[in-house]
Amino acid sequence: MVRLIDSKVEELIKRSLQSDSRIDLSEIHVRVEDGIAYLSGMVDSAAERRAAREDLQSTQQIERIVDELQLRNYVERTDPELRESVRQALIRDIDVDIRPIKVEANNGVVTLTGKVDSYSQKTAAENIAWWTPGVTEVIDRMELDGKIRPSFD
Repeated sequence: MVRLIDSKVEELIKRSLQSDSRIDLSEIHVRVEDGIAYLSGMVDSAAERRAAREDLQSTQQIERIVDELQLRNYVERTDPELRESVRQALIRDIDVDIRPIKVEANNGVVTLTGKVDSYSQKTAAENIAWWTPGVTEVIDRMELDGKIRPSFD
């Protein structure tokens, strides 16, 4: 594979971030040196930080990402407060059945476990956790329950 020069890779990354509606590029700085992408600046949520990292990971011209993004609206919460906040957010969402989902929190890292009925429910639960204030990382260990549901066509 032919390697692009860092300035070209940097421009590709900026275009990718700019086209992602989950990201406000106005306060994110991107720098590429020797194939390493550096992200710095401010983001409004852990979900926005994750989106930026996902966009960079899809860029084949970089070897590594150094994430120095800071959360602007970070709310420090105790583990029980954060766990309960995520649980309440999951309860309020019509797309998620909270009953099989166990929520754990440890220093801003939320872990979701349990067997859910569908991939869409799994994705919805993970996204809700990412957008909960105080969450810095989400570990998704939920599994699909594998039961075949009857169709109501």
